[in-house]
Amino acid sequence: MKTTIQMTGLRELGLAMKELDSRLQKKMGRNAVAAGARVIQKQAKQNAPLLKEPASNRKRGTIKKQIRSKAERKKNGIFEARVWVKGIGKKKVQEFKTATGQNSSQNPNDPFYWWMVELGTAKTPPQPFMRPAFGAKKVQAAEKIKSNLADRIDKEAKQIGQTIGKANKK
Repeated sequence: MKTTIQMTGLRELGLAMKELDSRLQKKMGRNAVAAGARVIQKQAKQNAPLLKEPASNRKRGTIKKQIRSKAERKKNGIFEARVWVKGIGKKKVQEFKTATGQNSSQNPNDPFYWWMVELGTAKTPPQPFMRPAFGAKKVQAAEKIKSNLADRIDKEAKQIGQTIGKANKK
């Protein structure tokens, strides 16, 4: 499930970014997009449901602790961020199986079931936490990206002693 936000009206920021060297563009763009992703990540962590009753094969807050965000620049120059629930990885799954002799689904540290919580199953109703976080914070995240870029461009312009143009911070 991938959702994209198209931001428009940022022409001034785009022109200002082109004036900077490519290494600086990459760093600034990635940092700005990461700041926006953290807004959504924080909301997803707040929304994540916790176990109501103790279970031997689950720890309370496992899903919440594993919500991550990452931003990167694609080859076409577009910056992308993603917010996801990070699994524990094959190595830790294998270590658990070897140590306990149990199936990896019994590992209390593995949030593999997050999508069952988000989307529901035949036996359990959905308890969405990722989609509502995106829906509630997408505009705030876009504003965070815009203000972060504007601040960084102004800062870099002052450092190199050039006037690139004032970016609007609304």
